[in-house]
Amino acid sequence: MTATDYSERRQHVRVYFDGLDELRCRFAREATAPPIHAAAVHDLSLGGLHLSLEEDGGFAVGGRLTLLGLSYRTGQVCEMRVDMVIRWIFARPGFSRIYMGCQFLDLPDPARAWMTALVAAKERAAAGQSPAPGR
Repeated sequence: MTATDYSERRQHVRVYFDGLDELRCRFAREATAPPIHAAAVHDLSLGGLHLSLEEDGGFAVGGRLTLLGLSYRTGQVCEMRVDMVIRWIFARPGFSRIYMGCQFLDLPDPARAWMTALVAAKERAAAGQSPAPGR
């Protein structure tokens, strides 16, 4: 299944992560109790993120999620509550993971500051200026 609304909404610098364990996130369906889902983050901007997880979960484009936290492989952790909406989903029979693009609906200042620092460090590392945080 591939579902998307195909409209381009990117307004922020996007950085990419090279492995399933470089940047991880925890999230829940909006306004519900557990289960808490864990996922790999493949790219991140101040506008949203691209994640993948091993479970289907019955997610749908337009569904609401709440990001609960991000953890970078160096040990940096940002606990937060950020409401998100699912903008696209990619899932295929035989694939071990489903992929989703999520847009942040309102990014609190502490989360914005943490993500801004991570994005800047990744950009510097990509340009060969200095390593990413904690390396």
